[in-house]
Amino acid sequence: MGFLSNFDINGYGLSAQRTRINVISSNIANAQTTRTDEGGPYRRREVVFKAVNFDKMLNSQLEENSAMLRYEDPLDEGDWGKKASPPIMSVVVDKIVRDDSEPKMKYDPSHPDADSKGYVAYPNINPVVEMADLIEATRAYQANVSAVQTSKNMAESALSLMS
Repeated sequence: MGFLSNFDINGYGLSAQRTRINVISSNIANAQTTRTDEGGPYRRREVVFKAVNFDKMLNSQLEENSAMLRYEDPLDEGDWGKKASPPIMSVVVDKIVRDDSEPKMKYDPSHPDADSKGYVAYPNINPVVEMADLIEATRAYQANVSAVQTSKNMAESALSLMS
């Protein structure tokens, strides 16, 4: 695997975690939103990741440019366990799903969105859970940045050895 593959894999990870951070931030910002364009309170959203076989993705990109060599996977699909190295995997955002759990009902008859009984539907968002998810996503983002820096330092060291 070349250095550019490292940067691509970490780039996908950075992008996926950035999307996750944005969605979590939106959840926190809308924790008290009782009225949306869709009708009703804001609905919590979550990011769903999907692992992709980077070897296949890389080879499909390389096929477009016939001057480049194909990446050979050291592990054929039927040989798992016979060889030491697993296929190169990356992560992408598969979809953003909406949590359709029941909203929290609070009694507040003076609120403009109160129903006939005086209850207001608030988003079912737990700020503690959202902050924990935000910290986790931030740490994963930092890990990808660190991996990019390490790959960059390795490439610079290799280039300095050749000159």
